[in-house]
Amino acid sequence: MPKQTTKKSLNTDTISKRITELGLNQAEIAKKLSVSREIVSQWFKNIKFPRPRHLLHLAEMLDLAFDEIVIKEESQYEPIIAFRKKGRHKIDEEYEKSAKFKGEMLKKLVHFLDFETIFFPRHIENLKNDYEYIQRLVYNIRNELHCNVNDIIDFTHLIDFFKQQHAVIIPVLWGKKDKHENALHVFLPDSKTTWIYLNLDSNIIDFKFWMAHELGHIFTPDLRGDEAEEFADNFAGALLFPENLAKIEYEELSTLNNTGIIINHIKNLAEKYIVSPITIYMEIKKYAQNYNKHFIDLEKNNEIFQATANFNKDYLTVSELIFKTKNPSPHTYINKSTDAFDTPFFETLKQYIIENNSKSALIQNILDLSYLDSRGIFEELMDASN
Repeated sequence: MPKQTTKKSLNTDTISKRITELGLNQAEIAKKLSVSREIVSQWFKNIKFPRPRHLLHLAEMLDLAFDEIVIKEESQYEPIIAFRKKGRHKIDEEYEKSAKFKGEMLKKLVHFLDFETIFFPRHIENLKNDYEYIQRLVYNIRNELHCNVNDIIDFTHLIDFFKQQHAVIIPVLWGKKDKHENALHVFLPDSKTTWIYLNLDSNIIDFKFWMAHELGHIFTPDLRGDEAEEFADNFAGALLFPENLAKIEYEELSTLNNTGIIINHIKNLAEKYIVSPITIYMEIKKYAQNYNKHFIDLEKNNEIFQATANFNKDYLTVSELIFKTKNPSPHTYINKSTDAFDTPFFETLKQYIIENNSKSALIQNILDLSYLDSRGIFEELMDASN
């Protein structure tokens, strides 16, 4: 397996500007750091990189932060991450670093996965983020799932497809988040493994969409940022409510002339397909727009959003449905989520801990839990191994 390497270089533009401001030169810097002028010259030409102690003293001398004097280039094997975001929330740099750190921790577990072979997940060539292209794509995937165009995509369909792609589901209890922590996608290029964090404290009506969204990321590892999120959203909606269904319901809704009746019809569809009313509405709207058909606007006065907010109140979270409680014990959490998602995660985690005599801090870092919660999971895993 290739070794992870992160290429670093000095930010010579920032350093040179600072040296000039302070009235210093390379000879004075060499003297203060007790190295030769030749070594300093090689640093500033990025022929060599300073040792940690010299780097620290250089930063202190110039009164610059580490991130200001060092440029970190993305490694070929750096974890690739994608977030399921809510609304217009922007991912901050700190959260991105935290997600990549989780990816580095997950690398420790790869050796213990019970996969007969490791392969690069199938990804989509010549990707187009347009309506007709995505509809053709989901038609083919539905065939692979043995689902007809009118069939309801079940949770088990998605779980089975994750397994086929060697994607490891990590069920987490992150609470009801107001921002973006409903799902996190981590792809490790060196081991070609995918890890999907799914927040079980999400509403069941939204959960299937987020699972399908993450499946979209698996097929498009080369996409980044907003482009990746937009494609995954379009893919998820089309997979769960494809064009032929949107066409049927568009024609049905076109016979209705009352906004309240239209919204109730959309809510009935949402309940049938176990997705949000917004998902149903948006897929019918996309169909109408693609074929230049008129469709009632339920967004201008927030009707569809208000209806969805009220609709969601009648449904439980995934964790409440699986565990029958809001605060499951470590034993219940591990065993029931393992069964529900057919995931090897906890067994893999246990095997790593046993072989490496690891502590609960690893669990705390990977699952982003408190010390007490991670300790409880650690003790349960150790008890199960005896």
